Amino acid sequence: MYLSKRINGYYYIYYKDKYGKHQGISTKSKLKSDALEFLTNFKSELKKKEHQKVIPILLDAFRKEFLKHSEAIHSPKTTKTFITTFRYLQEFLGNISLAEIKEKDIKAYIDNRITSASVYQARKDLINLSSCFNWSISEGYILTNPCKNVPKVKVPQKMPVFFSRKEFNKLLEVIDNQDLKDLITFAVNTGCRQMELLTAEWNQVNFEQSLLILDNHNHVTKSKKIRSIPLNKTAVEVLLRRKELNSYNQNIFIHKGRALIPKRVQNNFRIYIKVAGLNPKLNFHSLRHTFASWLVQMGVSIYEVSKLLGHSNIKTTEIYSHLRTEDLMKSVNLLNN
Repeated sequence: MYLSKRINGYYYIYYKDKYGKHQGISTKSKLKSDALEFLTNFKSELKKKEHQKVIPILLDAFRKEFLKHSEAIHSPKTTKTFITTFRYLQEFLGNISLAEIKEKDIKAYIDNRITSASVYQARKDLINLSSCFNWSISEGYILTNPCKNVPKVKVPQKMPVFFSRKEFNKLLEVIDNQDLKDLITFAVNTGCRQMELLTAEWNQVNFEQSLLILDNHNHVTKSKKIRSIPLNKTAVEVLLRRKELNSYNQNIFIHKGRALIPKRVQNNFRIYIKVAGLNPKLNFHSLRHTFASWLVQMGVSIYEVSKLLGHSNIKTTEIYSHLRTEDLMKSVNLLNN
């Protein structure tokens, strides 16, 4: 192990890991005194890791443990994605010891998923595995996350599919189920996700301030944060109609006195899309895209739309920025002068 100054002025530590592989790490300092202090601390940490023991566990046993943990903290939908990731990882690596899984194994697996499935699935798998291995470190099964230095999977940006005003009205015309019609109308006017709506209860509604409070009590939001959804006149009218018909049930959106089942809602939605002769790629989530797209087209800023959608990062919302062509046209037309 030795200290060396690079051409950029920063000191780096060079050493061999326990597998004999040459490694380098930046001290993030241009001062030798600071670099030497970093070196001393690094040696201490390295010795600590060498003497640290891990609990041996096979991949299949770890899968069962992690899925129990996932069921306790994640939604059923999220846990289902972990089940899929583990299934394909075990098919690729076999039931090996968790501590034997290295960075090269993860890279090979991700490359395989890109070719055998898709970049979208590979990206999801890498995110899931990184989360799994971080948890396994806290449980004492491994010392380092093999996903840490695996490059992120870049996916091509997809245009969001959304309804035009004419298409949306056409959809409402063919729906003969008032409960579903109310749900769809409310969704396109609030931008809420399907499960946020299906689990919404009357105690989350503030009629005085025209707000729906997503408080994580009935359903944990994707960002895990509490959100206040402002309700426009149309959304309030839907709630008042629901309240009049459904004052006895705590759920806002029900059918024949029972809670709506997500899969059934999706299936019925697809049927009505087909009856209306609309794009079969339109699904329930397209209502959320429609909410955002209509707002952007009417001049609402990407920042405000991001807040309304509850996105934790405005980059997620920037997919709708292509709809602001009018602003861009004004800009290039300045050159005419």
